[in-house]
Amino acid sequence: MGMTAVKGTEQHIVQDAGVKPVRLVRSEPVAFPDPATARVAVIGLGYVGLPLILGFAKASRAIGFDINEPKIAQLLSGIDFTGEVSNTELRGADAEFTTSPESLSQADVVIVCVPTPVNSHNRPDYGPLIAASKTIGKHMKRGAVVVFESTVDPGTTGDRCLPVIELHSGMKEGVDFHLGYSPERINPADPTRKLPDIKKIVAGSTPAGTEFLEKLYSRVIKAGLFPAASIRVAEAAKILENTQRDVNIALMNQMMMLFDKMGIRSTDVIAAAGSKWNFHHYRPGLVGGHCIAVDPYYLVDSGRRHGLAMELVASARAVNEQTPGFLVEKVEELMPASRHGLDGKKVLVLGRSFKEDCPDTRNSKTFPLMDALWNRGAEVYNFDPIAFDDHFEGGRGAKVIDDPAAAGPYDAVIVTLAHTCFRQQFDAESLRALAHKHAPLIDMRGNFEDVGVTDWFSYWRP
Repeated sequence: MGMTAVKGTEQHIVQDAGVKPVRLVRSEPVAFPDPATARVAVIGLGYVGLPLILGFAKASRAIGFDINEPKIAQLLSGIDFTGEVSNTELRGADAEFTTSPESLSQADVVIVCVPTPVNSHNRPDYGPLIAASKTIGKHMKRGAVVVFESTVDPGTTGDRCLPVIELHSGMKEGVDFHLGYSPERINPADPTRKLPDIKKIVAGSTPAGTEFLEKLYSRVIKAGLFPAASIRVAEAAKILENTQRDVNIALMNQMMMLFDKMGIRSTDVIAAAGSKWNFHHYRPGLVGGHCIAVDPYYLVDSGRRHGLAMELVASARAVNEQTPGFLVEKVEELMPASRHGLDGKKVLVLGRSFKEDCPDTRNSKTFPLMDALWNRGAEVYNFDPIAFDDHFEGGRGAKVIDDPAAAGPYDAVIVTLAHTCFRQQFDAESLRALAHKHAPLIDMRGNFEDVGVTDWFSYWRP
């Protein structure tokens, strides 16, 4: 039988022969670091994590960790592919960019900004979160504050991530380290609302933790902080924000389909309804990306675990997933009788990213749109000069082109997004040169509703 001596305030292992080790921890919690000077490490350096690390780097040297080696190489060379920060800001930042998890041991605060995707069955994939939690547990120092920013269903931080951190660190939350949650609210490609301009929700596992996070995030947030009642409340608030948008856009998409059959245009209806002061302005469109088109599935899965079907949320998701198919059918309907059907027809799709002026192609609904065109025999060409393709999202058979004029003339054109570059590159004359007369033109954002366009094309907008 053996036992380690217990001395001072350190942790020790008590072990008798044949008995599982028991870890004794000090009874008083470790103090919080100084929020004004705490060294911050950020795990995940995309649209959310990169602006965050540059903000925190202004007070003390920050640490940026990502498992993507090419991304780290780009950042070290002063290049941000997301466009969220300027290359000048990036090169001048007091920040370390690394793929080495050992660097996390130098941080007073570790902030997690990893993706929360769904799998092929639209069920939550907690893999990135669990992997990040394991890495933190193995490398964080005692006294660290761990903050999650990834969008999750309520309870994920405490029920899924925390046990992994405690298991791999041998430390106890509230005694040896602290836990918090502060949901990201970044709006990619929005020049008017950058990180400092967006009010931020913060929640610690204790009131003292919430107070610490308010002071910490005030280093980078100028729009103000909202202290949530608990971590679960903060988790629920963020996922509600995104689900509300998904449900409201689904309503507009369903109205688009109905009003189209009635021979009226949904955008005209929305404009008329919008003359009332309390009407909420949403518009129909392709709902993609890594937030609004994904997060509601986490709520549906959470409802399933709690015995609720979440019919409204699930139905909204289904409506928005049907929109690409509706647009393909609309193209077929608009085809001249002499060129009926899509088989063998050349279709140009303008836009590949999920959002205007944003290079991100993750979960873009342009890909299922192109798949549906291809399935009906069309030759599909895609042009998007700002899209950044770092992974496969679909679009079987689509030919990505650099010069849309070279492959024309086309039998149909679909404009999925209002990229600024599209409005700059195309006018009525250049659009007419791309397609046969009376070819369908689906203009989802009404970019080109000009008599020079509408007289040449079989023009349609929502």
